[in-house]
Amino acid sequence: MMKMKILLLTALLMVPLMIPGALYNSTIALAKSDIYLEWFKPANANLRLASSYLRTGNIDFAALALEKIVEGKTQTSAAGDLAEVITSARAQAKSALDLVDANEPEKARDGLLKLREMLFQQHKARKIEVFDDCIWELNKRGPALWRFRKNAPDLGDQQQSQAVGKAAAEYLEQLDKCDEMAAPETKSDGSFQRLVKGARTSLKRFPAEVLDAKDGGLLFRFIIELRSFDRLLYLRFG
Repeated sequence: MMKMKILLLTALLMVPLMIPGALYNSTIALAKSDIYLEWFKPANANLRLASSYLRTGNIDFAALALEKIVEGKTQTSAAGDLAEVITSARAQAKSALDLVDANEPEKARDGLLKLREMLFQQHKARKIEVFDDCIWELNKRGPALWRFRKNAPDLGDQQQSQAVGKAAAEYLEQLDKCDEMAAPETKSDGSFQRLVKGARTSLKRFPAEVLDAKDGGLLFRFIIELRSFDRLLYLRFG
């Protein structure tokens, strides 16, 4: 009986050693990813704020948001190879802060957009799925549609009409993807629901009320409305 207990205890102690290497490595990678995301979430929120403040001319508030990114307290060593991403992001945020101090807000904002794209590409390369990235990609699809505000298309021309329809369809596709990806607490957020519903309603009206009716005036109004939804979605969730 005693011998059986000893054998059982020995078997239990050996269980951790029997974990397959791939599973062990993926567990470590997941832990590093969690540590990284603890940095990314607040840093990205401040990145959004800084970008928005620079767009509206609130330089001092932009500087405060950037300082929070630069002075973050995350222990980068625990994030493994993702530490390089954090270090690079802080350096780019510091460069943007220096541009703000030098009274060059437009250059600073351009730098922040490049920083956000860098983070997006790093996540994509490492297969790190973040809801914020889905909204960022949605935001990037906007210009294909916004360009028709200044360069009004001839909706009677089939090629131009199809270009408008394609841009609207691709934006709607990404919007639906983000809605599906949203966590329950985000889906239940009243502002998220209103923004998604408002944008989706406008986009679904495009085929009949804009393209079929060849209504350039309505297209102009829809684009202004959609751009407002887009900016608010990015500011809150991107």
